[in-house]
Amino acid sequence: MKLNIKSLVILFGIIMSLMSCSKVFDDITQYKSLDPGMVWTDATYTTQYINKFYSGLYGNFTKNDAPATEEFGLWQQNTWTQFNTDQIAAGSSSGIQAYTSFSTAYPQIRDLNRFFENVDQGTYAGKKYLKGQAFFMLAHWYFRLVRTYGGVPIVKGVINASNPDPQALGQPRNTTLECFNYMVQLMDSAIVNLPEPTAPGAAISGYEKFRVTKPVAMIVKAEILMWKASPIFCTTPNATYWTDAYNAMSAAKTWLDSKGYGLYTTFRGTTPPYTAMFYDEAGAKKEWIWAQEFTYPTTNSGGLYKGMRPSQQGGDSEAAAPTYNMVQRYMMADGKDTLTSSFTYDRKLYWKNRDPRFRQTIAYNGSRYGFPSNPTALVNPNRREWTFMGVTVKGDKPFDPTTRGGGFGFLNRKGIDTTLHNQELDKIATDWPIYRYAEVLLNMAECAVETGKYSEVKGYLTPIRARAGIVNVDGSYGLASVPDNRATWIKIIMNERFVELAYEGKRVFDIKRRVLFGDFREYKYLLGVQATVNDAGVDALKLKVPRNGATIVLAKLSSLSLAYEDVWKALSDTMATTANPDQLYQQIMTDRVIIGDGGKTVLNPWDQNALEPIPSGTLLTDPKVEQSKDYGGPFNPKLN
Repeated sequence: MKLNIKSLVILFGIIMSLMSCSKVFDDITQYKSLDPGMVWTDATYTTQYINKFYSGLYGNFTKNDAPATEEFGLWQQNTWTQFNTDQIAAGSSSGIQAYTSFSTAYPQIRDLNRFFENVDQGTYAGKKYLKGQAFFMLAHWYFRLVRTYGGVPIVKGVINASNPDPQALGQPRNTTLECFNYMVQLMDSAIVNLPEPTAPGAAISGYEKFRVTKPVAMIVKAEILMWKASPIFCTTPNATYWTDAYNAMSAAKTWLDSKGYGLYTTFRGTTPPYTAMFYDEAGAKKEWIWAQEFTYPTTNSGGLYKGMRPSQQGGDSEAAAPTYNMVQRYMMADGKDTLTSSFTYDRKLYWKNRDPRFRQTIAYNGSRYGFPSNPTALVNPNRREWTFMGVTVKGDKPFDPTTRGGGFGFLNRKGIDTTLHNQELDKIATDWPIYRYAEVLLNMAECAVETGKYSEVKGYLTPIRARAGIVNVDGSYGLASVPDNRATWIKIIMNERFVELAYEGKRVFDIKRRVLFGDFREYKYLLGVQATVNDAGVDALKLKVPRNGATIVLAKLSSLSLAYEDVWKALSDTMATTANPDQLYQQIMTDRVIIGDGGKTVLNPWDQNALEPIPSGTLLTDPKVEQSKDYGGPFNPKLN
């Protein structure tokens, strides 16, 4: 099911037009002139009250949760080295953006509690669905708090009713186990009350499609139980917790399968499904169980994806700068690593013979990356992305550690609408996936391993790899020889999540949930690839370059006085017509792996920082809330 932004805009406009004053709604300005009895006895007003929570709900599912991983190289070396320090200052956080503050969550919780205190004044039809949404959102806010801090105060009443910011909760933290039990209870209530789509994307009479439904609640309940069982809370595996997670995720998958959900496997012309699903809104509903939807001309996703486009194609910054560390996480074309693959790995041609998702996610120097030409641009059907350094001419935002103005030699290309040229960015309406069926399969694989059901694991992973285009050399898409070993399988599954769900805001939470900071200690530094143009090699090509309406043969780059784009086009055309583009690349480019920022300390995040400290500002305003043990306090946020 998808979020219809147009519906939200209309509904929020109605909400904001309701201005009046009643103490019970002091902090909800749209209700100021309404008698509380009118709100709770009128279906339209109560529905509008629930609508207001959706902006906060969906606003937390964005690419903003992706920074500080291998997906975003720019400045992240600094983030991870600061992760061990500056923790207890007022309002501080780790800086990895995967946290929720008390001041963000508890006003929402207070208003949801107000809903439950009053909603039964109404007797209208459809109240059940409103309750289901409220149960879901209440569980959602506690979930964000618990995965940030561990146990937090469970507040069930309307505290500080006349204050828009309920700073002083006035009660201590509940245990982490109590919080998990409460979240599951809330989500069970949501599941009972929410409606069921009869098929992927099916319309529910009287229920706008942007709202949460039963399958969404089932998936989130299972995810909550996975967090409960994961290493962030259980330093040693707990079989009962993992069984609960397995059963909940299995129930969600069984329901989805019965309704026709599954992997999107359609080619759109020559575009493979892993990319095509971002362009096929109707077809993608089979896999995209929950997504933020953008619909041109009402709304567009330009702000979400514009910064990830090449600057020549309207990108305003390299917001997503894949690192060489990320490049190394992709398997070979047969699903095996570089040491055991039947395909040859050449570190100088690192893009060859790789998992097809690599080329569909990462643009590298010299990679094919086509866009339509705008009316004033050079026609370039052979377009390639150029990010090389050079004295005479440079690529698009090259990796230059001295200026930090670009990426790490790579750009993200996942979700980028390549059907639009740089003068059509207002038309970008690419949806944003929140939960895909592929993630349900990955979750099932992880739960199966943790419960010892090794015979099931390949059945969850091989459909994902088959859809990706992995060559099935061993009969199991590279997984045939994996032993029934927990640690080995977990490593494979987490890497598969990294690759399959890249740039979908998942990696940073995986790092925290499974305490994968060892990946960064192993890296030591975030790395990039700096490509440098070989002037002599390019000069030998005798590039054909347009100049003043004519085409000239360029003998030396050093004599160039043309726009960079002309050289990029000439290089792309030459690469397209040569019999051996890889050999030509090595003639004209020299690549070297370098440290993204050598001035920063070696990456060495501490495992105990998987959970955040309670900021000192909260401790001062709410003395009953105790600090966690890892930060000098008495509260134990762990489950064992």
